[in-house]
Amino acid sequence: MFRLFIFLMSYGLMILSIGNLILYLNYRTLGYSWSVVLKFIMHTTEFYMAIGACIVLCSVVLDFGFDKTANLKDKA
Repeated sequence: MFRLFIFLMSYGLMILSIGNLILYLNYRTLGYSWSVVLKFIMHTTEFYMAIGACIVLCSVVLDFGFDKTANLKDKA
């Protein structure tokens, strides 16, 4: 149940932060160059939240760092 909660929280954070990053691309219509827009995006909090949420999401889904055989050896 805890993994489901972590999955839903990280998925929600990733969707919100990537949505905001897509909205920042509207600065292109104001005449800013791609390099300026991408530098701005890379220095926002949403960019770091998206990366962190993606790492947490991958670790929950792909089950990194959990050795199922170690628990069986300890109980025997």
